[in-house]
Amino acid sequence: MILADVNVLIYALRQDMPQHAVCKPWLDRVILGDAAFAVSHQVLSAVVRITTASSFALGPSSLDDAFCFCRDILDQPNCLVVEPGPRHWAIFERLCRETDTRGPRVTDAWFAALAIEHGCEWITFDRDYARFPGLKWSVPA
Repeated sequence: MILADVNVLIYALRQDMPQHAVCKPWLDRVILGDAAFAVSHQVLSAVVRITTASSFALGPSSLDDAFCFCRDILDQPNCLVVEPGPRHWAIFERLCRETDTRGPRVTDAWFAALAIEHGCEWITFDRDYARFPGLKWSVPA
């Protein structure tokens, strides 16, 4: 099962971003396909937070656009919301310690732990995720 990073969903939402041409068709194939896919409320909340910020480089999205985008994903019958489970904290701590992850990259370890715990492939453009042992990840294509 796949689980998309914040950057992939932002690119799928924002038509004014160059990666939109890759991410929007990729996301459409995922959500309209038969296979189950995972989504995290934390990822979706970050999409809303980042794209609606007045400081967003290309101008903010409206709250309506951001929430409708997220709702369209959540409303798919093949969408499975994943939350941190009983093993999440231990995986998260191990990833941080083994890779000496600190500061802003701690969030990456948190998401990597979520994907590992649920056996998901993490879909991202951020190649820094390669540092986390046990994380299966790829770039959308």
